[in-house]
Amino acid sequence: MNREGHVGFTLAVVGSILYLLDLVNTRYFMVLMLSAVFSMLPDIDLKLEIAHRKYTHNIFIALSLSIAIGLPLHLAGLDFIVGFTSCLAGLLSHIAGDLLTYMEFPPLWPLVKKEVSLKLFKSNSKPANKLFLALGIAVLIAYALKMVET
Repeated sequence: MNREGHVGFTLAVVGSILYLLDLVNTRYFMVLMLSAVFSMLPDIDLKLEIAHRKYTHNIFIALSLSIAIGLPLHLAGLDFIVGFTSCLAGLLSHIAGDLLTYMEFPPLWPLVKKEVSLKLFKSNSKPANKLFLALGIAVLIAYALKMVET
């Protein structure tokens, strides 16, 4: 997926979960927005010029980075849960989104090195990425409207 696809997918998935669980307030809105930002982080492997989707697209890195984000926030007297949850939700949604594409990768690396993919569309598919962005924006609007109502 490209950047807009990942942001949209994250807003759609995380926003839907928060909406359905009735976790609708400014704290969880912050989780939703930060998760969309963090969802772009795994593709740093492209900038670092290391193997794409090998080291940065797995649950081990997702958990490690989420702790690395949440812990300093906690030590600074801020909210560990917001930092940890936002980062974890963003990274896991990135991984889940990439699993939908053709390119296989090992999401459970280093525990399981098997590469997998659902092969539903190419990662650079304009229709798929635009669809996910549109869905994400729709969920974000629904979430915001529900937040205003409460």
